[in-house]
Amino acid sequence: MKIPIHWFCPSLSLRYGCFLVTFIVLSITTHAKDLAPYEFDHFFDPSRLVKMDIEIDQADWDKLRMQHRSLLKTLRTDIPATEQESQFDYFPANLTIDGTDLGKVAIRKKGFVGSMDQQRPSFKIQIDKFDKKKSFAGIDTLTLNNNKQDPSRVNQVIGYQVFRLAGLPASHCNLAVVTVNGKPLGVYSNVESPDKRFIRRNFGNDDGALFEGTIADFDEDSLIRFDRKFGKKKLEMKLTEVLEALKTTDDTLIEELGKIVDLDNFYSYWALECLLGHWDGYVSNKNNYFVYHAPATDRIQFMPWGIDQLGEDNNIFWGRGFKPPKSVKADGAIARRLYQIKEGQDSYFAALRELLDTVWKEDEWVARIERLEEMIEPHRGSVGRNRRQTGIDLKKFISGRRAQVEAEMKEGYPEWTLALRPGMNRIEKRGDCEIKFSFKMADLKSGRNSYVASEVEAEFKVLIDGNEIEFHSEKMAIRQNRGWGGGSLSLQFTRPSAAEGTPSTIEVTFPKRMHPTGDPYRIDVFASPASGRLLNGSGNVGEDGTRGALTGTLELTAFGDTAGDQISGRLKGEFFAFIPKDTAKE
Repeated sequence: MKIPIHWFCPSLSLRYGCFLVTFIVLSITTHAKDLAPYEFDHFFDPSRLVKMDIEIDQADWDKLRMQHRSLLKTLRTDIPATEQESQFDYFPANLTIDGTDLGKVAIRKKGFVGSMDQQRPSFKIQIDKFDKKKSFAGIDTLTLNNNKQDPSRVNQVIGYQVFRLAGLPASHCNLAVVTVNGKPLGVYSNVESPDKRFIRRNFGNDDGALFEGTIADFDEDSLIRFDRKFGKKKLEMKLTEVLEALKTTDDTLIEELGKIVDLDNFYSYWALECLLGHWDGYVSNKNNYFVYHAPATDRIQFMPWGIDQLGEDNNIFWGRGFKPPKSVKADGAIARRLYQIKEGQDSYFAALRELLDTVWKEDEWVARIERLEEMIEPHRGSVGRNRRQTGIDLKKFISGRRAQVEAEMKEGYPEWTLALRPGMNRIEKRGDCEIKFSFKMADLKSGRNSYVASEVEAEFKVLIDGNEIEFHSEKMAIRQNRGWGGGSLSLQFTRPSAAEGTPSTIEVTFPKRMHPTGDPYRIDVFASPASGRLLNGSGNVGEDGTRGALTGTLELTAFGDTAGDQISGRLKGEFFAFIPKDTAKE
């Protein structure tokens, strides 16, 4: 029999209890390191500018800002997005927020395609990287977007506010003035990161699974592009269940889809993307969104992301021949399928009308934009001021949106006539290359639009399909191409011993206006200054002779475009092949 100690020594028991309480209090105080002098709501208060100062080793800063997120590597289908290595590295830095020193943090570049920038990169900052108990105003991760595609700087603040006011899970957002090593980088959007803390604030716990959709939809070709941020792997089957529900008949679609998708959430989400003119979101472009599977309801909910491009009804990928209606967009698989049945149309326009009545208060939103403009104005610096750098266009869009959509609704539900866009081919890695080269510029006058041979000193390291390829050659070819800014140059490195039908040539094309700054230039297939190909054959090879597309970097250490000028540098990259879809699956 155990005899409680307080039977013999009550005072000892009392002292033990006091010690235990003191220990618990001290433990909480010691381990809970929230360094903010204010609360979460104040940190994201849209009526103020946050001040963030970053100190980072100059060599690390140069590495960070030059890193790139390749379109080809991001969209590859031979490795699921969740299993791909990050294309950005974290670097140690010191962070100060509104005068409070947070000490050592980890910082990396972020962004994709149009938002990438080498001088003003967007950032992801982990406050707790080196101390898991450290946080600031209830958060441990910062997302700072550079607003490269939104010179007005107001779109994200307004857009996220609209979603949250409608009762949908969406990030808090305000503006921040950012410096790096004392150099002002201007006004950034300070966006609440969609992480476990965000999910707990919106759903009560983080027991589910969060997925990011980047050029991803609920179809067999692109499910692999969903990036599971956290949650059990087995919950990926929930995405497949959505795909299967979309295949059901019109009579059972709502019932089956409603078992896995929170349709009330989706109808409102769909309507808000359309009202705001968020052309690069899910329903218009199958991009920039999150879905969360909530265990409490066993359904997924949509959340907005990357809403820096608002006030636009057209998608540049739809083609000029299609004129979309103002009141609805239905390119994403769920929206497209629901809009094919009357019950789906009825529910969508009911959600749209409710949002017009409850959330779309034009005068209030215009006033919010004007307050943001007043805050931003002193921080424009020497950039200047033009229409795109103000909120004029968004104010005009918001003010006229109601009339546009109501005019269409009076005529009945508009048709969605855009044909189903074919899914992307599979994208699979085929190899790697690194070429160090030096040659004299040839006289290109006699060979305009065709290749001219030149001698080259080069070192090659080329791997194709896992095999090292001998690529020794003392000859190369140069072609001058017409175009803006003086046109471009194409370089071809060819191995003379290649058998017919096998990879024989590596080609890279870059603008002549590029200068040997020492900074590498990115190579990719879209929105990139340089491009490259792996070819079967040499010379003016068409697409049928392309074995793979190149993604990587081109660094020029010497350059001149006059005959006899020295050109030298390094080409480093990876080859990816576009594999046609299996027609048997269609």
